[in-house]
Amino acid sequence: MKKALLIVSALFLIHNSFAQKLDEITWFGIDFSQAKMVGSAGFTEPAKIQSYYLNVWNSVLITESDKYDLAKYYGAAKVKVSLDIVKKANDEVNADELVTDNTYSLSESDAQKEVEKYVGQGNGTGLVYIVEYFSKSEELASVYVIQFDISSGAISKMKKLTGKPNGFGFRNYWLGAIEKVMKKRLK
Repeated sequence: MKKALLIVSALFLIHNSFAQKLDEITWFGIDFSQAKMVGSAGFTEPAKIQSYYLNVWNSVLITESDKYDLAKYYGAAKVKVSLDIVKKANDEVNADELVTDNTYSLSESDAQKEVEKYVGQGNGTGLVYIVEYFSKSEELASVYVIQFDISSGAISKMKKLTGKPNGFGFRNYWLGAIEKVMKKRLK
């Protein structure tokens, strides 16, 4: 009986140490600066994707925060939003190089380097999605989810997650993949 009680107590302590709630997290957004859209048949308007959708996908996560509840998914009491840097990065994406019919991968170290542009943009914990690809041919989005210290850039959690797209219309179809990534979250 004592052994069982000790095991349960130990498991409770371990669970609580991993389930600590953050006071605040800064959401920097979905960064497409290194991303590719794979499968030209599914991405026929690269200029519109670059000039419109990259920023709309970021905006929708804020305007529809009940559905895309970052605080709930990442265990934060409060979410501060700071999309200026990701907007600038997404605005600089070259539409002519955005779509490919070849396979594409972004290395973990290259994804980590993208965090540098967010360092010093406040204090506390930051969260950014670095998109590897949206693939129409695979029906899959691949995203590096990165949690880091904003002051130092030290990465506390990083995981490459995938999500299957779903939804009506181009905008919602790919937001469905982002929502699935969000629900998998950093564990």
